[in-house]
Amino acid sequence: MNTGNIVIRSATTGDMEYVIRLLSTYFLHIDGVAIEDFMVADINGRTVGCAALTYRPYPELHTIAIHKNYRGRKIGSLLVKSIVGNMPEEWDNLYVRTTAPRFFEKAGFIKMPDPEKRDIWEDCASCDRFATCKQSAMRLPLKGTRRVIC
Repeated sequence: MNTGNIVIRSATTGDMEYVIRLLSTYFLHIDGVAIEDFMVADINGRTVGCAALTYRPYPELHTIAIHKNYRGRKIGSLLVKSIVGNMPEEWDNLYVRTTAPRFFEKAGFIKMPDPEKRDIWEDCASCDRFATCKQSAMRLPLKGTRRVIC
């Protein structure tokens, strides 16, 4: 996907070091996600953002990060749109856990009640900090909405 000077593409093994470095600036980690599960955003040949889609056992937007100097340029929205556009048609929902719910609400995600996190994420079900968790669980309904998000 090429939008102006922003190019969204599948990550390659050559992107691994940069993706890990970018995620670490937000205290995120690759957490066993294969580099092939990432999309990256390039501007003039420089990678400035990334996002990953995993299936564990539900489709999850696992990670999204944009270099601080490039935030506010719709790069995150373009990454989400690209991921959703490339998802298999049989998936009904895309899930995310986030500390930035407003961004995802703008993209069409719906906040889920906290107890539902335990139904989707096994690590939430066994977490001893569940009651004080700062992450919002959100869901994007995909049937009939793939072309209107973001």
